[in-house]
Amino acid sequence: MEEQALHLLRAQTKDRKTGYMSIASGKGGVGKTIITINIGKIVSKNGNKVLIVDGDLGLSNVHIMLGITPSKNLYHYFMGEVSLEEVVVHIDEKLSFISSGSGVRELVNLPLSQLRNLIYRLQEYAEANYHWVIFDTPPGIHSDTLALVSSSQIPVIVTTPEPTAIADAYGLIKVLNQDEKIKEFYVLVNKVQNTEEGLKVFESIKVVCEKFTNAEVKYMGSIKYNPKIIRYIVNQNPFEEAFSRDLTQALLKLPLNIRYHGPSFWERLLSKLRRAG
Repeated sequence: MEEQALHLLRAQTKDRKTGYMSIASGKGGVGKTIITINIGKIVSKNGNKVLIVDGDLGLSNVHIMLGITPSKNLYHYFMGEVSLEEVVVHIDEKLSFISSGSGVRELVNLPLSQLRNLIYRLQEYAEANYHWVIFDTPPGIHSDTLALVSSSQIPVIVTTPEPTAIADAYGLIKVLNQDEKIKEFYVLVNKVQNTEEGLKVFESIKVVCEKFTNAEVKYMGSIKYNPKIIRYIVNQNPFEEAFSRDLTQALLKLPLNIRYHGPSFWERLLSKLRRAG
């Protein structure tokens, strides 16, 4: 079953322009970072070059889970201390990683001409080297999260069956829908006991979204709770077979084969950073 799913993913992501995906959550502790890393690994296994970008080093743990201690990050690049190539860490031939330092909000204070040049250089590098760029964003309605998610083509919202996680996931969707005018979201439910629980959580979010927003939430699927995953995280090897199998099935629900038109991710991000300034 997993091999069949991987074959479909390979077909979906073949011969297309660079896509941008953001992984977000209303609160911390829902498994967003390990999901981001595993999405990157799964997509890269199918002939795609993937760049994972840690949306905020102070709140995310991508580097820790991977056992990586990057000496430089995007902040050093923004400040002109290093080249862009020097902040990229290659995990393997197809999968790379960048730490963002203090987050994209640092860009707001740069002169517009410098900001534009940096953004265009990032765009040039990403689209010359990667099929997918995946952002692990800070939890909640952090300014970095809103900018990155609303600029991405595929916004994934991660939650768990906990009532607080469900409420905060809805809150994030509501803010992105009402303030950033984002309409389409993909919901992934982590740490479920069974598939029925995952669907129940999604339906509860869908009901309130339909009642109080015009957001269209789509169900990616669920990932079963697995106590083994803690040991994998402790060992800085966040790739576990059952976890990967559930996530591979969920990824089939994403429109990975769509060619996106209109303003690019980087143009949208630049516009939002200028507005924030």
